[in-house]
Parts: sequence; structure tokens; C-alpha cells
Amino acid sequence: MVARPRVGLLHNPTTSALLAHAGALVEHVSAMPERLWFDFGSQAPRGRRFHRAHAAIDELKAALDGPPSRSFAGHGLGLSLPSAMTLDEDMVDAVAAMTRRLGGCSWYSEHLNLFLTPKGGVPNAQAGLGLPVVYDEESFALIAAKLARLRDAVGCRVLLENGSFFTPVPDLDLSEPEFLNRLHREGHCGTLLDLHNLLVNERNGGTPMADYVAELDLDAVEEVHLAGGDDEEGFYMDSHSTPTPEVVWALAFDVLPRCRHLRAITFEYQESYFEDIGLAALTRELERMHVLAEACARDDVPEAAQAEAADAR
Repeated sequence: MVARPRVGLLHNPTTSALLAHAGALVEHVSAMPERLWFDFGSQAPRGRRFHRAHAAIDELKAALDGPPSRSFAGHGLGLSLPSAMTLDEDMVDAVAAMTRRLGGCSWYSEHLNLFLTPKGGVPNAQAGLGLPVVYDEESFALIAAKLARLRDAVGCRVLLENGSFFTPVPDLDLSEPEFLNRLHREGHCGTLLDLHNLLVNERNGGTPMADYVAELDLDAVEEVHLAGGDDEEGFYMDSHSTPTPEVVWALAFDVLPRCRHLRAITFEYQESYFEDIGLAALTRELERMHVLAEACARDDVPEAAQAEAADAR
């Protein structure tokens, strides 16, 4: 048996239109649980904080049920694992309940960015954008403990996505690849490698993409994200507003065949840019992702991984 990564999308309100047009090309769907409820905040009465968005949930379930049926992974940012704050246990429980309602996740991912900051009497103040993390022993211990709690709650493999930023943080104890490598080596999580984030960081004065990948343990990579962005006020933005840039495609075809445990390649776009990108361009993106997935096909996959791949299809 030859195994290859599945081709997927991050779900948004326009996904159903794309699936109606080119659904046979989509084998996997990721979804953000935070988009499947209304969160009235930690000060809401117990049991009344999260109000499910039933129409959005039904739309996602239809996407997963197919035809064809598709594998599913959760992709969150609301837990803000690197934040120096107590883990939001109510949200962890809500994430776990949502994944159970959807039949369980093949894996669950979070971002290696800060999204929540302490601010007086507001326990969960949104930073407004993903902030970079200080990679040191204190951050490592904090994140590792939160990952263990999340892993127990969702009952599946957990991945962390490399971050994007507007300015690099100097003089860190560890680089981001070293930090992710250690988390994987010590059994805390795998890696979700967002290749477009690498371009964002390089364009904004950070590590060159090739140097980052050379330092990263590619055996830790289990999912890859593709996306496109644009320039704004002198910065390059991870806006998910365009098809994947050619420089990211070139890196993908070079790197992904070396990721021996890669399970999915996922394209992200913001629904507000759906009309601008267009169905034809989105279809071409999916078709090219299939070519990339075939380039990653392996015939030396362990029997357990073969069985998992067969069950997911």
C-alpha cells in the first residue's frame, strides 16, 4: 500500500459552495471550534457561556459526511497556550464536547502564538493578533503542562502550529524550530508546519524560510498549511487572501516529500476573499495540492499507519 497525505481545507462559511463545485478534490476538513459557538465570556453564568451556532455545525457535519466522507481535525486558537495565564478549563471542556459532537478528531492543533493577555479584571483580554512567544524554559514548562491537559480532554494527538509575527524577538534561549523539536522529542505534541507563516516571518525580518526548515525536525510534521497574503503598511500579512505564492509552492515541493509522518495538506483562505479568489483559482489550488500529495506518497509506511490511513478514507 502507498500512503500519501490527504488534501484538505480549513472550513469557513463559503466551504459548502466550494465543495459543491469541486468536492471530489477535498479529502480532509479542519475546523476552528471557536467559529462553532458564541462565547459570552468567563463571567457568564455557569453552563450558559457557550451558545452553539447550530447552522454552522450542521454545515460542517454535511461537509464531513460528504460524499465523499472526509477526515476531520480541530484547529483552535482561543486557548492561547503560551499565555502566562491559567488554562481556560471551560473552553477546554467546550472544545472536547464539540469534537465529540462531530464524531471525534483525527488530531487537534493549536497555535504557537499568544492571543490572550492578562488585563486587570478581564481574565481573557484578546490581544487582537498573534503575538510572538519567548522561547525559554519557563515557556516550555507552561506549554507542556497545558498540552497534556488538552490532549487528555480531546482524546487524540495534539499539534502546535509555528507562529507568524510582524517583528522578530531577539536573543531567545531557543529558536522556534528548536522549541518545537524539543516538544516533539519529549512526547508533548507534533508539529503543524504553516509554510505561509514562514514567508510572513521572512518578509517581516525573521528567519529565512530555508534556514527555518533546515533546523526543524521534519519527522515531527504531521500537517502542513498553505495560504496566501498581501502587503499592508510596510508589512507582509498572513491575511489568507490569495492563492499560495509560488515561493511557498517551491518550498512545499522541496520539503513535504521529506516529512515522513505527514497526514494532511490544508489550504486556508478567509471567506471575505472568496469572491476575489474565485472558484476557478480555488479549484486549481486543490488540483495542485493533489500533485503535491502524490509527490509525498510513500510505500514504506508501517502497518499501523496504513490501517489508520485506510480507516480515514
